[in-house]
Amino acid sequence: MKTARLYDQPEQFAEMMMHQLRESMGVQVESKEDEPLLLDVILKQDAPEEKIRVSLHETFRTYLAGGDLNVAVDYLNDIVRNSQFILTQQDKMLKLDMTYLYPAIRDARYVLEAGRDCPMVSEECGLPGLRVIFLEIKDGVSKIINEGSLEANPRLTEERVKRIAFRNLRSAGWEHPRLELQSPFRPSCTVEVYTDYSHPIDYQFIHPEMAASNTPRNFVLAFTNRKYALLLRSTENMDTKQKAKRLVEKSKFAEVVKRSFHLLPHPVSQLMYWFHDGKAELLD
Repeated sequence: MKTARLYDQPEQFAEMMMHQLRESMGVQVESKEDEPLLLDVILKQDAPEEKIRVSLHETFRTYLAGGDLNVAVDYLNDIVRNSQFILTQQDKMLKLDMTYLYPAIRDARYVLEAGRDCPMVSEECGLPGLRVIFLEIKDGVSKIINEGSLEANPRLTEERVKRIAFRNLRSAGWEHPRLELQSPFRPSCTVEVYTDYSHPIDYQFIHPEMAASNTPRNFVLAFTNRKYALLLRSTENMDTKQKAKRLVEKSKFAEVVKRSFHLLPHPVSQLMYWFHDGKAELLD
């Protein structure tokens, strides 16, 4: 039986999330009429400028697809935990530890929406619909590097953040898949599941030096969720886009990508990309 949804409209969903935040944390939460899924969480009543911008766009899309309110609640709990940590460690939160800077891939719309008032440090990654952002991953907390981060750390420039983050990723080395699943529908095809690492590994597939010796000559890749990347390889030839699309269809890889995007927390994108000889194209 399909789960009944209680909050079909963005305004309803945002109001529910705002109410939960007010009740659980006793903070002021605001949203804009033209963007109800962008919330401003004001941490101190006497300092309205000290606020956290929360984007609910991807969480709302996931909720609409699956109707599972638990996904939204889990996301909300993450917000509460991180916000409480910020309240108690505010001075430390402003400082960045360069040892823990890494690149991560996100939906380009999210980067624009969530960074509207304070743009994130980001750049194109060569994959349509996606952008690279930069994070500090430390003590179980992820901090997005934005213009405010640079102001609080004057020794860091945007270019230096990028250089250090890419260097840290290379130093960490190639992360291998946690699972390799043979397709029951097309035995020649195998799905590699990359998940549950101490740092974001998304960019390793795009970094020429890292990918060259660790990926097949031709493959299909999807960045479905913040902690999941799915790669399809095959013993059959995948040297044209038509052949790649055929194997994606026959192996049911497209369905795996769709389910991962809609059912797992923190969705990123359900777009698939065909990689061939070091180049990447959107597999539309």
